[in-house]
Amino acid sequence: MIALLWLGAAVLLALGELIVADLSLLMLSGGALAAAGSSQLGAPLWLDVVVFTVVAVALVLTVRPMLRRRMAVGDRTSELESRPELLPGKSALVVEAVSSSAGLIKVGGEFWSARALVPGETFAPESSVTIVQISGNTAIVDKQL
Repeated sequence: MIALLWLGAAVLLALGELIVADLSLLMLSGGALAAAGSSQLGAPLWLDVVVFTVVAVALVLTVRPMLRRRMAVGDRTSELESRPELLPGKSALVVEAVSSSAGLIKVGGEFWSARALVPGETFAPESSVTIVQISGNTAIVDKQL
């Protein structure tokens, strides 16, 4: 019966982690799960509490810092090569025909919606164009220079 209580505590702590998202309740849940295992093996309640405490503290001090380091996401905006302000002057490959109203190009591994600079001009797929400017999220393109 006590094993089920420890198991219920482990589940509640794991669900609480979904709200807190700090990994601390998840480590306590691991301790409760270990205590449920020791209780199932017939250990007395005081030993279950010791197992819970030792495992939870060990997880908080060892596993949690490693997980937090692995989950840390730094600001990588400076690493991005295709910032829109750097695109004018670059060559691009036409993926879908580009006209003065619509089209699709590929530049630096990224797809961009595109329009022709000169009204009435059309660029066929697989042709190369030069990006003249960026207007919102659309590249304005012209003939390859």
